[in-house]
Amino acid sequence: MARRLSYLLSLVLLGGCANQQAQTRAEPPPSAKGNQPSMVYRFEGIELFGTRKYTREELLAPYLAALPPAGTLLDMQKDGDAFIQALAKGKEQIQSRHGFALIRNSVTSYAKDMTLRVTVDVVDLGDEWRLEYAPAPTGSVAEPEGLLAAWSAYLTRMWQLVNSGVVSTEDTEPCRAFHCFYGPGHPELMQLEAPLLAGVPKHFETLVRMAHTDVDAEKREQAAYLLAYGPSRDEVARALVPLMNDSNEAPRNAAMRVLWKVQEKADRPLIPLEKVLRAIHGPLISDRNKAAGLLAVLVTQDASRRGDILQETGQVLLEMATAKQVIERKPALDVLRALSGKDFGEDAASWRAWVQETLASEPPRAPSPNHR
Repeated sequence: MARRLSYLLSLVLLGGCANQQAQTRAEPPPSAKGNQPSMVYRFEGIELFGTRKYTREELLAPYLAALPPAGTLLDMQKDGDAFIQALAKGKEQIQSRHGFALIRNSVTSYAKDMTLRVTVDVVDLGDEWRLEYAPAPTGSVAEPEGLLAAWSAYLTRMWQLVNSGVVSTEDTEPCRAFHCFYGPGHPELMQLEAPLLAGVPKHFETLVRMAHTDVDAEKREQAAYLLAYGPSRDEVARALVPLMNDSNEAPRNAAMRVLWKVQEKADRPLIPLEKVLRAIHGPLISDRNKAAGLLAVLVTQDASRRGDILQETGQVLLEMATAKQVIERKPALDVLRALSGKDFGEDAASWRAWVQETLASEPPRAPSPNHR
């Protein structure tokens, strides 16, 4: 199953959300991110995000007809191919019936309780602006001093240690960069990290060019993570903000994950709010959850533009906050709590009422270019 999953899925980790390892994978092909263990997961169900034209029940019906019932135990070595084929069948059917600008099946697995949940992301015809990103780069930047290979070796060994239980996904200290994955203090990982600590500051500008201009999305993604070892918080933020508009989801995800951590300990906003608000309207769960995590940090530091934020993202945040997918729900609730100074828990009706009342009390604003 590891071979089959690596075919169609990319790892987009949510740092600091829900206190558990979450791996979200989505079509199309990505880079391999280390060995995945052969394990049995409990299928927790499927949900849908992004349509303004159809009901969730209508669009999920073909999936539910093909998938096992929620609560089913899936041996992903044995059952994985059939599971993925059932998802593909559901996607094909709703596309042929309705037509969408995009449909994407994303599978998120949680190692802590060995559960698995699916999110179907759709973009309605007429909402193609949600897919508008910078043109794909066409350049080629040579790898400096073997840094991409060093990063790959570090990440592969880290996942081996995580999957074997040696390293915890709650262990992110001591972090010697502006962003770290898991177990950075483990002796083996510290040794593998040494070339990154030494090499990235020397080749920072080359890595910036790679992240911005290389035709290879995997290299842009790797460069984004490597830039976290850059010389200063400000320089790392400036280098990564343009990748929020990358044409490929993997570099976007990597950049926003690092920027989230960069902003957490900053003494002022480093990421333009408009960039973050646009990212929350992204087509994929990996866009939304990182953008919402980043927005929660920004709002905690400065909530002065609450009205703009709610006008631009209020409905999206409410939709995210009602998701059963924890990596979608939790960051959205964090934003709403930070904006409101209140805590209604997971009471969707109370959050909806607060958003509506707050928007009604705010002075009128010009229509957002993101709602065309």
